[in-house]
Amino acid sequence: MRIANIIQRNKVILRPMREENFEIMFKWLNDIEVMRYWYGRDKPRSLDWIRKHFTPSIKGQTNSTYWIIESDSEPVGYVCNTAEKNDNGEFLGKVEVDILIGDKSRWEKGIGSDALKAMIDYAFNIQKAERVFLTPRVTNNRAIHVYEKVGFKKEGILRHFEKFEGKWVDNAIMSILRGEFKE
Repeated sequence: MRIANIIQRNKVILRPMREENFEIMFKWLNDIEVMRYWYGRDKPRSLDWIRKHFTPSIKGQTNSTYWIIESDSEPVGYVCNTAEKNDNGEFLGKVEVDILIGDKSRWEKGIGSDALKAMIDYAFNIQKAERVFLTPRVTNNRAIHVYEKVGFKKEGILRHFEKFEGKWVDNAIMSILRGEFKE
């Protein structure tokens, strides 16, 4: 499966993450307001953690690819695309996505919606996925609203799905199918 160099849609350009993005990632992943919606405010991330976490995907050693979201030629966040594969490395037709807009000045400007639509289009038309899904915390109403706006449908609740800020929390399971996506 080929990986594009750039994906463009309206307000955003998505390009593969590079090591030079680790400094801005460090800033985003240590911003208390951003982390309220992401990893949690109780988990500051070191630059070393960022290197160890993201370098394998940059080198193509995982099923995940991370894309920097740019708006007005500036990095504003990232989106992750994880292609599910079987033990033989064959694509199973399912892609999990996750997104972070780290630049708070760009929140609520349609950037997340554009980036998600671009990644969904990539998953369906380049990767040939049948299903794209994500698992937001049920308390992240702002994210869930964006996901529904771009076409994701709630399928159910994953009870005590993850530990967030020291407590077990429920996540929603949301998906969009190939036939439901309107480009």
